[in-house]
Amino acid sequence: MVHHPHIYWYWSTLAEGQQALLDPQERARCHTFGSADRRRCFVAGRTALKTLVARHTRQAPGAVRVHVADSGSLSIDGPLHVSLAHSDAWAVAVLAPVPIGIDLEQIQPRDAAVARFLFAPEERHTLHALPGTESERLVLAWTLKEAVLKARQSGFRCSPKHIQLEVDAEAQTARAIVTRTTPHDRWQLVFGRRHGSWWAWAVPAANPESDLE
Repeated sequence: MVHHPHIYWYWSTLAEGQQALLDPQERARCHTFGSADRRRCFVAGRTALKTLVARHTRQAPGAVRVHVADSGSLSIDGPLHVSLAHSDAWAVAVLAPVPIGIDLEQIQPRDAAVARFLFAPEERHTLHALPGTESERLVLAWTLKEAVLKARQSGFRCSPKHIQLEVDAEAQTARAIVTRTTPHDRWQLVFGRRHGSWWAWAVPAANPESDLE
């Protein structure tokens, strides 16, 4: 498995979430969620993110301020970039010196129609290059493409159909081109399985001039 030497992550279970780490705005936002599970996910996510940032910036976790853009993307004070995801009983946060996006998706059956949302017709062959069963491939494809969307801070305002993937299943890496932009923006990804979920992170391609074949 390939890991970028300057990317750090931290995993947290929902049970490890610490309300005390939330600032007043975060507490107020948490109280707006009608679902207890959604509140636990929020607290676990903030706990993971603040604990990770604190370890690398020499401050107390409760002192870490997380900013939320209108797009929903997260940032912190200073030059480092962060991203956060949660699924089922887990939350994971990542920190890097470059833009980064992480996604985490529980592996469970998905409707085959999801492929039509994720892939343009000419790219459907990519799905069959992914490892696992049909449902596992669909979940992985979603995970990879959402990691790119989070890294570029566009979310689903950019259709995942505009993201072309080239996946090396054995190395658990991928490359992506977002064809909506001119010039196209390019990303490199690492992915894997953990706790019954696929995870993937995306960072800018080291060689942005290379094209997918």
